[in-house]
Amino acid sequence: GTLDIEKAIQKGERHYEPGVLAGANRGLLYIDEVNLLDDHVVDILLDSAAMGVNTVEREGISFAHPARFILVGTMNPEEGDLRPQLLDRFALSV
Repeated sequence: GTLDIEKAIQKGERHYEPGVLAGANRGLLYIDEVNLLDDHVVDILLDSAAMGVNTVEREGISFAHPARFILVGTMNPEEGDLRPQLLDRFALSV
């Protein structure tokens, strides 16, 4: 998700626009090529999955929303290995 900084500055309102993690709340989050994600994105995914909350921070403004989801990831092993911190979180690897 994102925070609308212009609204925050002009009107003093926190306006949150939901993103992928908010949309996956109480459902599934499917990620293709999970092994190719940037480390920063992996950290956010794992923190949100473990805590059940995602915090969006921008320009000193923060907004937390529920992010309880089941992570389903697919990958092509020929394109790279799965990071150990992700491998620990998956119940099945075929």
